[in-house]
Amino acid sequence: MRKVLLSVIAVFLTIVVIAFYDVKPEVEESDEAIISIHNLVEIPPHPPRDNYGFVIDGIHVVDDRIRRDESLYIILRRHNVSPQTIYAIQQQTRGAVNLNRFIPGQRYRVYKSGDDAFAFVWRQSLTQYVTIKWDSDNVVTHESGRVAVEHRQAQTASTISTSLYDAVQAEGASQRLGVELADIFGWEVDFFALRRGDHFKAIYENLYADGEYIGIGDIKAAEFQHRNRTYRAYFFDNGERRGYFDENGNSLQKELLKAPFRYNQRVSSGFSRNRFHPILQQNRPHYGTDYAAPTGTPVIAVGDGVVTEAARRGGNGNIVQIRHNSTYKTAYLHLNGFAPGIRPGVRVEQGQVIGYVGQTGLATGPHLCYRLYVNDRPVNSVTVDLPASESLDDKYLPKLMELVEEMDRRLELLRLEEDNLALN
Repeated sequence: MRKVLLSVIAVFLTIVVIAFYDVKPEVEESDEAIISIHNLVEIPPHPPRDNYGFVIDGIHVVDDRIRRDESLYIILRRHNVSPQTIYAIQQQTRGAVNLNRFIPGQRYRVYKSGDDAFAFVWRQSLTQYVTIKWDSDNVVTHESGRVAVEHRQAQTASTISTSLYDAVQAEGASQRLGVELADIFGWEVDFFALRRGDHFKAIYENLYADGEYIGIGDIKAAEFQHRNRTYRAYFFDNGERRGYFDENGNSLQKELLKAPFRYNQRVSSGFSRNRFHPILQQNRPHYGTDYAAPTGTPVIAVGDGVVTEAARRGGNGNIVQIRHNSTYKTAYLHLNGFAPGIRPGVRVEQGQVIGYVGQTGLATGPHLCYRLYVNDRPVNSVTVDLPASESLDDKYLPKLMELVEEMDRRLELLRLEEDNLALN
């Protein structure tokens, strides 16, 4: 009996020992993850690509410009592309890419692996291009694309002594900036009657493609002082309204332009109730503003409207009259001729060419007499205030005020160099 009892106790102790060692130890909880790293594989960096999507590591790239009378055949043969491959390129791109429209000065790029060219990029414009690739079996692929355009902030300020364009160039800016400023302020400022001492400031963008300057972008804000009156314009774009406004949200675009030209023309005679007529040799009213300009200079409609007259009329010579609305009417006298399609009853748009400067009727030289009528009464087009287009909704004004505050601060920091041009 004693022996049996000892055997039972021994078995029990064995089970207890086995159970003790078989229990998993408790692990203290931790927020830190335990990561077991076995084999790290280093991922190589992406090889560099150019603006056309080509991997250029180990590739020879040739940049050049198309010369006069050069064709695709001449260019590619210069890079040892076989006549058979060139023929395949011409055939397989036919109908999709017109390779016969090369223009001298256009840029192109050739990609070569060793001595073998395998791709050609033709820059059709400053931002558009065509890529052509081929393989050893003369299988050709092509696609069109646009070069990414870089926007760089720029600013300038200048005092005018001769013309707006001279002042712009004196600051090293593109003449296009002058054209854009004239478009922005054209409803407020008569750019053909600028005075020495007028000035402008502008905050704008210069555009670059492949590091090459291609033009100006949006003018973010600008100031123009003319006849001791200061005008400011702010570019506002929220996806619903886009355009130039003043600090109160009024659109700078008016129903009528200040003058009927796109480019600078000299005012040779102003509005007067009593002017000496050089041909009739007597004093009489001059109800218009005369602009001296070369014969054939395009004359534009200052606003949308309907042509009510396009004919020759005595001393006024060839004349076009436009009724803009129930209040405003304009007349353009001494024209050399009318633009195609200009006749009574035709609708015209603001900025549309309606005729050309001439010397018809009583005129001592080529010029345009421009007349503005308000309620059928002649008024001085240079000094009259013109009605504005639709203003910004009140809900947009807080955003505009933020823009105005920022741009005003930047415009104030722009300093003018007085008399930056030699005054005459």
